[in-house]
Amino acid sequence: MIPAAFLERLSLIVPPEDLSGVVHTFSVKEAFILRVNPLKGEAEATLGRLAEEGVSLAAVPWCGDAWIVGAETVEAMSRHPLFDEGKIYRQSLSSLIPAVLLGALPGERVLDACAAPGSKATQIAAMMRPEGEVVAVEAVKARFFRLRSVCALLGAATVACKLCDVRRLRLPDNMFFDRVLVDAPCSSEGRFRADDPESYAYWSPRKIKEMSYKQKGILMSAARLLKPGGCLVYATCTFAPEENEEVVDWFLNKSEGAFALEEAGLPGVPRLPAVTRWGRDAFSPDMAMCLRVKPDHLYTGFFVAKLRKL
Repeated sequence: MIPAAFLERLSLIVPPEDLSGVVHTFSVKEAFILRVNPLKGEAEATLGRLAEEGVSLAAVPWCGDAWIVGAETVEAMSRHPLFDEGKIYRQSLSSLIPAVLLGALPGERVLDACAAPGSKATQIAAMMRPEGEVVAVEAVKARFFRLRSVCALLGAATVACKLCDVRRLRLPDNMFFDRVLVDAPCSSEGRFRADDPESYAYWSPRKIKEMSYKQKGILMSAARLLKPGGCLVYATCTFAPEENEEVVDWFLNKSEGAFALEEAGLPGVPRLPAVTRWGRDAFSPDMAMCLRVKPDHLYTGFFVAKLRKL
């Protein structure tokens, strides 16, 4: 069973009127979401092929490349050859949000600071098609090889993969990025599944504390590589305030006015209120601009903060 200590903490994070619904999502089968990959042929042709095969698809209003697969065709789609061709890629709705908010444009230089398995790096590359550069950094060797494999499969030629911890990444003088994504390693609470003990086997309050410390170092290091005026998106797939609002609040204080939060919402994306107080800590009221994705039958729990370098 999902740890009782986690559920107790969750009751302090999620409003009472939403709590039972959120807990229920840990037992609901995850939605099947496709991202059509324009780097491997015209999206219209891919969608046309799926339509001819009778695949039921619903558009995602805030992400033109994403489609929700109807329940009646999920089983057939799970083995579709288009995956092996790199023309479609499975990615959760919540996972799509950070790159959409980052808003990379053709010709820009983008850093994906914690890039494996490559979902967001290839999504960004598709958004920039095919102009610009994405530097995708991954510190864990096995995950780095997975990142490189996904980029090759999806034809993301503008992605440069680097086996490196972003906290130790060194670039030539005056080389900065237009946009930076920090999809930080976290305690992954938003991905807990009641029927999968492995999904929460390593969870503990101590793990949360360790992740928070690591996230702060990653965020500070990645932020130094951003141009003035540039956009930085920080994201996790966890509920823990220590890994979300606390990290962002700490970063804003440490950067001494060099960064400012921007609204991170997207039309139609369900949200929970940001946490402005946790334990003895009170956070800036600006945390209200951060997005806490409210999990439901389509979305999983996620946190996203959008910052601008002044």
